[in-house]
Amino acid sequence: MKAEKLLFLFGVLVVSLCTVQAATVYRWTDGNGVIHFSQTPPVSRPYQQIEPQLPPPTSAPAVNELGPLVKHYQTRQAQARKAHESQVKHAAEREAACAKARQRISYLEAATAHRLFIRKPDGTRARMTEPQFEKLLNQARQAANENCRNSRNS
Repeated sequence: MKAEKLLFLFGVLVVSLCTVQAATVYRWTDGNGVIHFSQTPPVSRPYQQIEPQLPPPTSAPAVNELGPLVKHYQTRQAQARKAHESQVKHAAEREAACAKARQRISYLEAATAHRLFIRKPDGTRARMTEPQFEKLLNQARQAANENCRNSRNS
């Protein structure tokens, strides 16, 4: 493990030395009086080594402007997530209501009015009449139509 660390540090040192050397600039004047700048010094002429002066780092005003945008994006993401969760919950409720309505229709279609009982207001039981049966079956079909629309198309 020590060898890996030493190798890593050596690599960092080599890269940093290459960067420093690449940043060195040499200035010299040729025989015709023309000034030259180069990363390598001339062989037979006097030269001057120049270290480039980098400008000081500036603040990034664009970063400060991102704050409200990030907040706006996060708010919209939260709203979208909440809307999606609401849609999923509503779809699950509709699916459950659809299944219940279909089950009710199957039960009613298998039965007949004279086999079913209802409770009268006084608490006694009476056989269901044909109009009561039709009303109950139509209510179940209406519930299925309202809640099962999306499940048929999906």
